[in-house]
Amino acid sequence: MSIEFFTRLPLHGETQFLPGDPRNRGDWHAGGDSTGAVSGFRVGDHFTYIDYLGQIARAAEINGFGGVLMVNAPYGEEPWTVCSLLARETRTLNYVAAFQPYHYTPWVAVQQAATYQRATGNRLIWNIINGGSDAVQRQVGDFFEHDDRYERATEFMDVVRGYWGSENFHYDGRFFKAEGGGLRGPQKKAELPLICTAGSSIPAREFAAKHADFYLMRAEHPDKIRELIADIRERALKYGRGEVIRFGLSIDVITRETEELALAEAKRFFDEGVAKNTIKAAAAHAGLRTARKLSYEEEYGDREESKRFDEFFIYPNVWAGFGYIGIPPGLALVGSYENVVARIREYNDLGIDVFFLAGYPHLEEAYRLGEHILPHFRGERAPL
Repeated sequence: MSIEFFTRLPLHGETQFLPGDPRNRGDWHAGGDSTGAVSGFRVGDHFTYIDYLGQIARAAEINGFGGVLMVNAPYGEEPWTVCSLLARETRTLNYVAAFQPYHYTPWVAVQQAATYQRATGNRLIWNIINGGSDAVQRQVGDFFEHDDRYERATEFMDVVRGYWGSENFHYDGRFFKAEGGGLRGPQKKAELPLICTAGSSIPAREFAAKHADFYLMRAEHPDKIRELIADIRERALKYGRGEVIRFGLSIDVITRETEELALAEAKRFFDEGVAKNTIKAAAAHAGLRTARKLSYEEEYGDREESKRFDEFFIYPNVWAGFGYIGIPPGLALVGSYENVVARIREYNDLGIDVFFLAGYPHLEEAYRLGEHILPHFRGERAPL
C-alpha cells in the first residue's frame, strides 16, 4: 500500500508553548511583553507572520513533504489567501485549503480554483468543511442547521462539477441554480482540485462517500479508525466509489532519539497546561471547536479527578494529552524515531494513505520529521 506525507501550516500562531503564550512566534496572543518572532507585529512592518509561514512551507518542501494542510478557523488567517501568497515561494508543494460552501458561490470557487491551478501547475487541494458547531456557524453568519449544511455542500459540489465539465451547465436546486454557465477557453486546461472532507455525522459520511477523493480523520485508537474506514467504504459503494475514496489522518508528533526524550517533551507541555489550568478553558470552549467528541475525549471528559500524564496513552505511543490541555487536533504520536515509524506503519496498514504530521514549533519539526521519519518510507511514497 502506498503512503504520502503532508504537514500543517499554523494559521493562528505557533505553538512552541501553550496557545496564546507571547513567547510563541506570531502575534496571536493577548498582548504584553512578547519575545517570539513577529509577535509584536504591526501592519506596515517589513516582515509579517506570512513570512514565517513561508519559511515553514519551504522547509516542508525541502524536507520532502508533499503538501501542507491549512485549517480554516474563524480567528486565524484565511487559507486561500495564504496559499495564494505562498504558492510562488515554493515549487512543488501542494496546498490543502479548507473552506465552507457558505463562503463562496460555486462559480466563484470554480473560477478562483481554475486560476490558481493554471498559475501553480494544479497544486490546489480543496478541503470542504461544513462547520464544527452551530455556535461558531452563527458567529460567522451561517444560520442553517447541521443537516442542511451538508445538503448545501452536496449541491455545491454537484454545481462545481457541472461548471467544470460543461460550458452550458444547468441546475435547479434548493440552494444553488445555474443557467448555462461553465469554464471556457484556457480555463478548461486546469484540473479540478482533489476533494477532501471530514466529519463523523451521517450526513458528513454520506457527503464524503459521494464526493470526496480523501476522507480526513483526526487520530483515534486504531480500532476506531478501522471501523470508520469500513463504514465510509461501504457508503461509497452505493456511488460506485468503494475503491476510489482514500483516507487521511491528522496527528501531531513528538519524536526524539529516545523514548525518554520524547516523553520529557510531551510532559513539558502537559505540566505547563495543568499549571496554567488550560484544562478548564479547553472544556469551556469545546463546543466552539467541534460538534463531536472523539472516544478518548469522552472518556477523560467524564472524569473529574485530576489525571496523570501517563493516563492519556490510549495505545502504545498514542497520547491524548494535547486534547486534554486544549491543543488541537488533540492526539500525538510520542516516542522514539523507531517507535513513531512503527505506529505510522500500523495506521497505514489500516488503510490510511496520507498522513498530516506536525510538531511544535512547526519549522524546526519539519526538519526533524523530514530527516528522521520520512526517509524510512522513501520507496513507498506515491503523490496524491
